[in-house]
Amino acid sequence: MKQFATILVFFCIVFTTNKISAQTNDSGFIFIEGGYFKIGNNAGDDDEKPMRKIYVSGFYISKYEVVNKAFCTFLNSVKPDALLLRKYINLNGTYKNLKCRIYQKDSSYYTETGFEDYPVTFVSWYGADAYCKYVGGRLPSETEWEYAAKGGKQIFFSYIFRKYNYAGSNTPEEVAWFRKNSENQLHKTGQKKSNRANLFDMSGNVAEWCADWYSPEYYKSAPERNPQGPENGQMKVHRGGSWYNTPEMLRVTNRRASKPGTENATIGFRVVKDNGFSLE
Repeated sequence: MKQFATILVFFCIVFTTNKISAQTNDSGFIFIEGGYFKIGNNAGDDDEKPMRKIYVSGFYISKYEVVNKAFCTFLNSVKPDALLLRKYINLNGTYKNLKCRIYQKDSSYYTETGFEDYPVTFVSWYGADAYCKYVGGRLPSETEWEYAAKGGKQIFFSYIFRKYNYAGSNTPEEVAWFRKNSENQLHKTGQKKSNRANLFDMSGNVAEWCADWYSPEYYKSAPERNPQGPENGQMKVHRGGSWYNTPEMLRVTNRRASKPGTENATIGFRVVKDNGFSLE
């Protein structure tokens, strides 16, 4: 019994320590403690192989996907000319019964009433990148995104018992809006269960732009510390899947990419700030 009690206490310490490796602050960002984890999936698609041990430095990541009202604030502040605006976001973007919920009136930008806290869509990689820089941050690297989606630092026992296919669960309905339950609609952020790092919608709702150029072979040659993706390419990575996708596309290791000028109803983004950046 004494040995059993010791083991039980040990497991409690392990899981408690692992749970607090990601910490919330009042700015809406979550601190993800640096550490090692296994990137990729040897049972996944060819571009997810090989699974490798990678080190990621600590960083802050936004708890929610960037929403329409926040992107409106950005547009009203930077006041892009017509060419730059079109490079950032397609205000006239539509897909079936979905559309961009930001509109321009005179020289100002507004969000349609009721859609303030829905993830911004029809935004290109360029628009996502510009917004992140505007708030003093950047887009996550693909490795940071997967690390955060898996819940951050993985110590031995938690890695064994908490290997989720999706960001926070092995049941997609718990954590994601996707083809089966979305009713072909976007949803307000934060309505589903968060993952272990207290991040919402890492799987589903909208896919999320990452900083990296895409290469299907990158995992074979990526450095073991803080990979930043290939030096160049034709497509930018987006991860997590969307309201439109099947569960296969929502897996935390699934990789997808599009040309950086792509804007549609399925891709949004969130922000990363390096440890030490201002969180204002």
